[in-house]
Amino acid sequence: MKRILLLLLITLVLPGSAPAAPPNIILIISDDQGFPDYGFMGHQTVRTPALDRIAAQSLLYTRGYTMPVCSPSLACLLTGKLPHQHGITGNDLSPSGEARKKQRDPLAQRLLANSLILPKALTEAGYLTYQTGKLWNVTATEAGFTAGMTDTAGRHGDAGLTIGRKGLQPILDFMGHAVARQKPFFVWYAPMMPHLPHRAPAELVAHFQGKGLTPAAEQYYAMIEWFDQTCGQLDAWLTTNHLAENTVILYLADNGWDAQGHEGNRAKLTPYELGIRTPMFVRWPGKVTPRRDGETLASIIDFAPTILKIAGAKAPQDLPGLDLLNRDAMEARSSITVESYTHDIADLAQPAKSLVTRVHIHGWSKLLIPNGIRPDKPFASAPDAVELFDLKKDPMESINLAAGQPDKVKELLLEAGSLENKGTR
Repeated sequence: MKRILLLLLITLVLPGSAPAAPPNIILIISDDQGFPDYGFMGHQTVRTPALDRIAAQSLLYTRGYTMPVCSPSLACLLTGKLPHQHGITGNDLSPSGEARKKQRDPLAQRLLANSLILPKALTEAGYLTYQTGKLWNVTATEAGFTAGMTDTAGRHGDAGLTIGRKGLQPILDFMGHAVARQKPFFVWYAPMMPHLPHRAPAELVAHFQGKGLTPAAEQYYAMIEWFDQTCGQLDAWLTTNHLAENTVILYLADNGWDAQGHEGNRAKLTPYELGIRTPMFVRWPGKVTPRRDGETLASIIDFAPTILKIAGAKAPQDLPGLDLLNRDAMEARSSITVESYTHDIADLAQPAKSLVTRVHIHGWSKLLIPNGIRPDKPFASAPDAVELFDLKKDPMESINLAAGQPDKVKELLLEAGSLENKGTR
């Protein structure tokens, strides 16, 4: 008996016998960036060397899908749910106007009523959590961050919006503080980049001039390059401080954009690929094998369960998403749902009153299901009737197959079901 106790004691004090410390986590969210607009996605003009390198070191899903406008998308990240479930379907309450845009309390209450608020759950799990950049409707404190830049609830993120455009020092200071306290950290890096206003440094804009691009494209690509530089600076700090090996980086864009701006008419606030598709990746050196997956469907609602699993935090039972790192579950998924709403919310209690188009993607087949409500922004196009696309042959949706394939349309409509389904299969 004494021998057994002695062996047990030795095991407990041996180096490496203690449970591994949870990893640090950084969530990078770019703002208004089209899915083709990265070097690693094959773009021939825009330069993204930092994101290219990180993506190459990651499990990368090139077929990731988000919502077509920012506030609902960020709410998906915070709650792990689709807009009809978490309740934030647009950016503002309707009718819009300066007074209404400042009225955030009903939106904040609806958001915070969800079973999960991600930073709150991570804080409760022992993380130091820090918010920068965009955060709609609530303050960093209300969302459960231990610290953050957004200290007044409003549109976009108020004081948090200086991050990236005015450097990364607040993030670097926070990470240094967490290391000094020997605590794992979670960073929400959601800069208003490459989002309008496009005001990149002149030398970055100059690189794209004289290449036959429109002025809008020159400015937009320069903003992407500026954003990419900040991601490189963040990663370099991790390497310099010997934190890269124990820090997980996750990435996505909150919604899409067209290099021609709103004149493109099929990007932001639309259900088309330039509005809702984004690459998504997870880098965890030594834990996640780098791989490029160009087949599997990934969703913005997968980020919350993935992050909770990485952190060792408990997830609510009502989350419909999957763990991005669970390859068996991800590859078994056959379809996902995306919801496209009006910019302004008609009725906070009834999401369907603002629903413009529901998107059902099964494999490479994409069905757009109009809801009889038209967009409330002139640049926000949407179908008048059901549209069907083969994304493998026609990734930019130029050929509507609905009229010639009525059986396929019927099949997908049946599978899509009602608005209240979970959205993943």
